[in-house]
Amino acid sequence: MAIGALSGTAQAQVILGSDPAQEIKITTSSNYTPQYWSQTASGDKTINSVGLEGPQMEAARFLSQATLGSDMATIQLVAKEGIEAWIDDQQAKPFNPMLDRMNQVWAEVIEWYLVNGGDPEEINYRPSWTIFNYTWWENHMKSDDLLRQKVALALSEIFVISFDSNLNGFGDGLSDYYDVLLKNSFGNFEDLLYDVSVHPCMGYFLSHLNNPREIPQENIHPDENYAREIMQLFTVGLYELNPDGTRKTDDQGHWIPTYDQTDIKELAKVFTGLGVGDVVDNEWTDQPYFGLDIYIADMTVPMIMYPEWHQPGPKTLLNGYVIPEGQTGLKDIKDAVHQLFLHPNVGPFIGKQLIQRLVTSNPSPEYVARISAVFADNGAGTRGDLAAVVKAILMDPEARTCAASENESFGKLREPFARYTHFTKAIPVEQAYGRYWNVAYGFYEATNQMPLASRTVFNFFLPDFQPIGPIADNGLVGPEFQIHNSRTSVEYINQVNDWAVWGYIMDDWEDNNPYVTYIIDDLLPLARDPEVLVNRLDMLFTYGNLSEHTRQLIKDAITPIINGNYRWDRVRLALYLIAISPDYAIMK
Repeated sequence: MAIGALSGTAQAQVILGSDPAQEIKITTSSNYTPQYWSQTASGDKTINSVGLEGPQMEAARFLSQATLGSDMATIQLVAKEGIEAWIDDQQAKPFNPMLDRMNQVWAEVIEWYLVNGGDPEEINYRPSWTIFNYTWWENHMKSDDLLRQKVALALSEIFVISFDSNLNGFGDGLSDYYDVLLKNSFGNFEDLLYDVSVHPCMGYFLSHLNNPREIPQENIHPDENYAREIMQLFTVGLYELNPDGTRKTDDQGHWIPTYDQTDIKELAKVFTGLGVGDVVDNEWTDQPYFGLDIYIADMTVPMIMYPEWHQPGPKTLLNGYVIPEGQTGLKDIKDAVHQLFLHPNVGPFIGKQLIQRLVTSNPSPEYVARISAVFADNGAGTRGDLAAVVKAILMDPEARTCAASENESFGKLREPFARYTHFTKAIPVEQAYGRYWNVAYGFYEATNQMPLASRTVFNFFLPDFQPIGPIADNGLVGPEFQIHNSRTSVEYINQVNDWAVWGYIMDDWEDNNPYVTYIIDDLLPLARDPEVLVNRLDMLFTYGNLSEHTRQLIKDAITPIINGNYRWDRVRLALYLIAISPDYAIMK
């Protein structure tokens, strides 16, 4: 508590209770014990700050940006140790390969299948996308590297591959590709770009696997797909950018393209000669070769160069850089990746998209410029340090201050998958055997979203999508609104009904394996008083941002429930209402 004290013409601030020598004595009219509660609020709580939830609400808001969901223990941890310390601790946690966990899950799925009378002859020779999904959810529920998991999902929506393709039969390859994103989340962007470029899943998805050199007499020419997308989507974008993300213009006021068709053709020559790096056990061959399809390929091994199929000669890239002739094919690729990495567009282009995935859809140019500067130099002379970039995004005043969050253009529509993952972390869940084998296909059909399942290389939504109405009218963007429509919005509500009302949180496609449900024991005592219950849910789901209107709607709905196991019913209805509320959907 602070008061103003006049001394002459100057006003000084006096903090009551800040100095033991003040010997301030506080008298209150009474302690307070609510009806039917055993806890008592003592009079001294009026001044000693015990019970104030500001730090917890701040931590909860931060965690909504930095994680895919958090529980009370994590909120209290961040409130205690501080945001920056938590980020440092998270970035220091070791990378644990998803592929290792996938192999464990796959072995357990096979064992469970056989225990339940399955035919050994019907077991697939490799895991499919369902096993990838099971493993992704095992990681989400059991791993403590919460920030890495959030950043990897963000990167998966930039460096897009999808099992809505023939990759659906390669859970091992999908898991290994996701490991590239996890491993490089706090690494260097150039390493990430190279690892993505030589991964067989990306090679298959964007068709530079088995991409041949030019043979004019046979009308064979290098495939241009990856050359186009590595520029358009992964590095420089379509137009020249200022460091703050705004587009440069020429003397006529026109936007300046970053590349043209000639640039695509030249870069396509670089990504020739790559083929399968190894094969799995099979009856046909024990050696990979150029032109081999993916069906017997080891999709966890990077593509290798077949020199006779790599386009010889020099290649002229953006800004006139020439890759000299006579190099190996992989050296050509490394040089091309390095030159793209050095392009001044990369900082603002990638930095802005990471801000959109973590914090807000419409960062100010100043915010983008600050992150671009960190991308260019982490303070120690290193370009592309993603750990520094992520930390700068989350620690930026635009992410942390109340002033920014009160701006009408600040914030974002939380993508439906993030609302799902948040729910599964905010409320304790359990499964009889400790498994989180979530196939999530019903959720995918309902909302058009789950990891590595975009139907195009352009992700589930475009970073510059403008929904018709006030957002577009004000020159703003709302990427996630591209998959928010009259069908998916209603289907999402049906999904929430399964989680919140029926406790049907996750399920799989394995016979006799129990589904995942929630544990709401900690919430039941709070349900005696609707205000207390709503306060807790506000912290867990909306970090103190619950509007008075929504708060009153929830209280009005649950207060009349007074018969039978009324606490159970109050909790279920309150969970349902807060999870379908606009306050939960919109992240400020």
